[in-house]
This record gives sequence, C-alpha cells and structure tokens, in this order.
Amino acid sequence: MEDKQQGVVIQTVKYGDTSLIVKVFTRQLGLQSYMVKGVFGKSSHNRVALFQNLNIINFVQTGKAQTKSLGYLKDVEVAYVYHSAPFVMNKIAIMMFVSELLSKSITGEEQNKPFYDFIVHSLQWLDLSEQGYANFPLYFSLEVCRFLGFYPKSNYAAGSFFDLMEGQYVGQAPLHPYYLEPETALLLSHCLDKGIDAIAEMPMNVRQRRALLDGIITFMRLHAPFLKGLQSLEVLESVL
Repeated sequence: MEDKQQGVVIQTVKYGDTSLIVKVFTRQLGLQSYMVKGVFGKSSHNRVALFQNLNIINFVQTGKAQTKSLGYLKDVEVAYVYHSAPFVMNKIAIMMFVSELLSKSITGEEQNKPFYDFIVHSLQWLDLSEQGYANFPLYFSLEVCRFLGFYPKSNYAAGSFFDLMEGQYVGQAPLHPYYLEPETALLLSHCLDKGIDAIAEMPMNVRQRRALLDGIITFMRLHAPFLKGLQSLEVLESVL
C-alpha cells in the first residue's frame, strides 16, 4: 500500500496548456516540487482547485520527488476544508500575505515537522476565528522569524527603542534608521513569546498595528534578505 503524504500548497506555476508545477511543503519530506498533469482537463481527477495556495492536501507521490527530477502526485484530496478564509475579504488579504511570506521563507528540502504543524494550526485558527484575527499577521510573522533562526530579544525596559538591526531593545535611538520608536517598541514587547490567543486579544488601533507590522517586516528583511519585495503587504495593510 502506498503511503499518503500531507502538505501545504506553497506555490503553483502553470506548465503548458494542461499541467501545473506545484511546490508543496510536506510534513515528512520538507519542500517538494511536483508535476501535476491534466489539471485543466474535463476528465481530470486532479482538479486545479485542489492546488490553490495554502490548501492542505493529502496525496500519494510517485517518481523521483527526492532528486532533481520532478515527482508526480496522485490520489490528491483536501485534508482540511476551509470554512471562511477564502471567502472573507480581510481573511483573503491575510492568506495572500501568509502565502507570499511562506513562498519566500521555505526554500530548503529539510524536514521541519514543528514548522509544518505551526503553519497548519495557524491556518486553521484563522479560518475558524469569527473575530479578533486582525493581529494574526503580527503573530505569524514573528513565529516565522523564530523558525528562520532569528527572533527579537525580550530585554524591554520602559521607554526603550527597539534596534531592528541588532534585534534587541536599546536605551536611545540608534544612529541608523532601522529602529522602532518607544510606542511601537512597547507593543512589540507585549507580543514576544506570546501565543496566538494572547496576541489576538491585544488592543491595538489601525495605526499602531500597521507601524508594528511594518517594523516586524523590516526586521525580517534585515535578517533574511530573500524576504524583500512582499507585494501583498500593501494589500494587507489597506484592509486591516
């Protein structure tokens, strides 16, 4: 019996008239690329809707998925059916942001089960939340930092600035322009090492939320240059 795999669709690229190349972050094998043939055909069992970004799918892989050659997918099915995330305007913007962030962050083929489980649980939390999810991008971005190997130091003191280059709180504004003013630095301190429920309940107005998200994204870009050019950020900030 062939083993079922589970993964999150990270990116799809149309190949020819009827096929897709699909990048899937799998729980067992890390990031893998697959060829899916005939997804646009009328009789195809692998409909293109199955491979929407951030879909959580079960599948059987065939071919050489662990070599430079592309593997193939069969017996694809949705592992989790979204209830609201693809249909609510604000959630759609958040999903676009999450999708782009993950497509730039996940590059290697190493297995990372904790990262995978975090992504799945976070997406399900967002999908099932009826309110209080405006702060979700703050939580998600900070946790991605942790999985990428850098995270802000929680050495906050009253009135301090946050140095985005050094990743820590400092007593006065740095000489460079990459820092958070005390108001935003305080908000960041309330988010550090907190779970999604605690961050979701934090009172924050639109201006504060945007300033903090901009700061976190700048922090990420400084420490992971491949994260530059997040086009979905502008869309996200316009709805949140």
